[in-house]
Amino acid sequence: MQHFTEQDIKWLAELLEAEDLEEIEVQTGDESVVVSRKIASPPPPAPSPQASLAGPLAVSEDTIPVLAPMTGVFYRAPSPNAPPYVEVGDRVEGGDVVGLIEAMKMFNEVAAPAGGVIAHILVDNEQSVEADQPLMFIKLSPD
Repeated sequence: MQHFTEQDIKWLAELLEAEDLEEIEVQTGDESVVVSRKIASPPPPAPSPQASLAGPLAVSEDTIPVLAPMTGVFYRAPSPNAPPYVEVGDRVEGGDVVGLIEAMKMFNEVAAPAGGVIAHILVDNEQSVEADQPLMFIKLSPD
């Protein structure tokens, strides 16, 4: 009769996490073990240090979000050693690149939807984001 060891259970728990599974059941002979985990919804993104320095997040009628066009990993700069595309207080025009999202080894530009000033940056570099998640806010320029 084979028994599951603590090491076996730990390995199954690691496999569960690595494969992003909710439950694994293994049976040998008349012995079985079920390892499961509760998958909680991800917490809301923490404000970046830039947003924290800018004070509380106040969104007004003249402020619009820059939304993630897809799910992936957000990058604030074109390469690890390059400066960020934008910082809080920077002026942008509609269509300016304000970040990148990597999805399936492809980098996709995130463009400003309108001209204005970057008011808040909500996500950190290399943070996972969901499609339509606000990445930053732009205070619109008066026309």
